[in-house]
Amino acid sequence: MQHVKDPVLLKKVGSRIREIRKEQKLSQLELAVAMDNHAEQIGRIERGELNVTIGTLKKIAESLQISLSHLLAE
Repeated sequence: MQHVKDPVLLKKVGSRIREIRKEQKLSQLELAVAMDNHAEQIGRIERGELNVTIGTLKKIAESLQISLSHLLAE
């Protein structure tokens, strides 16, 4: 399976994650712990440096206690 990397889309999604995380007054570390992940990876996702899977986006949404559709809304 080939991975498609769209830098514009990745940055938009990452910015949206950062926006919601900050609205909830969570640090990258707090979100990472809730996801059983590393803060460095959250930072890379938020900067659009990491091509994330739907599964990872679902875990992020669940950790932020929002729906996946809300996370991906513009």
